[in-house]
Amino acid sequence: MPRVKSSPSKCVKTKSGQYVSTWYFLVKGKLIDHSGHPLDIVKLRHPATGESSMFLFSPKEESIQEVLTFSENKRSWFVNDTVNEDGKLLLSTPFDPLFLVVPYLAKATATVPLDQLLQDDQFPQNKRLLQCAGMKHLSEIADRKGDPDINAYKFNEEKLMIWLEKKIERLTKVLQTKNVNVTGGSVSATFVQSSTGQAPKEAYLKYAHGIMSEFLPEDLGLKFYHHLKLPPEEAPGMKRKSVVTPDQKDPKKMKLDDGNNDPALIPVDDSPETQKAEKHVEKLSSKDKARQKAAQGSKSITSFFKKS
Repeated sequence: MPRVKSSPSKCVKTKSGQYVSTWYFLVKGKLIDHSGHPLDIVKLRHPATGESSMFLFSPKEESIQEVLTFSENKRSWFVNDTVNEDGKLLLSTPFDPLFLVVPYLAKATATVPLDQLLQDDQFPQNKRLLQCAGMKHLSEIADRKGDPDINAYKFNEEKLMIWLEKKIERLTKVLQTKNVNVTGGSVSATFVQSSTGQAPKEAYLKYAHGIMSEFLPEDLGLKFYHHLKLPPEEAPGMKRKSVVTPDQKDPKKMKLDDGNNDPALIPVDDSPETQKAEKHVEKLSSKDKARQKAAQGSKSITSFFKKS
């Protein structure tokens, strides 16, 4: 399923011609406040992109979930007498609040209390992260400094890598248990069950890293890749170029001085000028010469059609 950042603002067309703003959500029952209060959706800075993204807080702000959009072309909703032209389906997935804190910790130049660290004029709802139950594990990615009442932390990159490694190990086991096809890499849009046997663990780790990278800044995602000691990947479409040192000659200009005059090993000049010259001096066969002689003095067929 493609992961699309949700920012729906479409309208629903009713029979009376009125337009009503409506979202269709797929959420777990425990996130629904049966007292009648609407779902509390806020904008927070996404840790991977740094851009605005939609998140959903639980009624008591104990947990947070990311809001994703499932979108397909030519899709609508029919609900009672209402037709929603926008057929998107919004769904929420659990999100560890520590991922949202990591970018702020990594960019901090001084040790400050956590409430001050999370202050962001563009995203004032950051302060609500302090109420999430997952924040009690903050010491797994940072070091507490000073008096506990101050609640000040300093980023610890080594701790972060260990914390991420534990998560990716659990994710890898799930992928292996479900026998997910990871041969296409983490760019696959859907999880497809493999029918060709299980891939090596390294392939699952690389796939899992691609998933985890969706929640990390690019630089930390790259550092985590090296931390896992995964082999470097060559960019698609890139070709290796031969490197010629100053004391070497260009292979295209090298002469065969070792006495090997095999025509297959002699460099061929295939420039357009050379090809044109070769065509010009190409010898004609006896049949071609006869045709050219017969064609001399003949007229084009179009010359027989004249205006009256």
